Amino acid sequence: MSGGMFYLRDLPKYEAICKRCEGYPDVDPASVECSLVLMRVASDMLAALEAYWARNNTSQGRFSTMMVLNRDPSKGLAPSDLARRCGVTRATMTGLLNGLERDQLITRVPDTNDHRMASVQLTDAGIQYLDKILPDYYHRTAALMSHLPHDDKIMLEKLLWKVNDGIIAYTEH
Repeated sequence: MSGGMFYLRDLPKYEAICKRCEGYPDVDPASVECSLVLMRVASDMLAALEAYWARNNTSQGRFSTMMVLNRDPSKGLAPSDLARRCGVTRATMTGLLNGLERDQLITRVPDTNDHRMASVQLTDAGIQYLDKILPDYYHRTAALMSHLPHDDKIMLEKLLWKVNDGIIAYTEH
């Protein structure tokens, strides 16, 4: 949840990419083009969602934290587990939790055995907040993909997971 955006709007044509890659015989121009398009589309999608979260007085980090907690609102999670699940540092999670607690959307429940530990849970106000915004959120996120037929959505998801596998394999080296 770094909030990173891809700012290039005017993507080069395939022919221009091929010309630039001539000096690099091991680089597939189609892969370069596909990567650029994926980054452009992902940034546009993220920008649309960030505008939605801003209208609802939240952020991607706050929303993601609450959504992870909402998977099973009756159970709390350790802040370190929340940080891992949301893909942020523990320090970032501490800041998110401080803000959510200040807004009374979450509570920290001390561990009865170890008072240095606590679990985090949504409050009733946090659950009500999500109940209020989720119908519109789901409607908007579905609308972002509504022009694709069902089979294309399934194929796109499979392809994106393959891309993700390649990213993981590349970054682990």
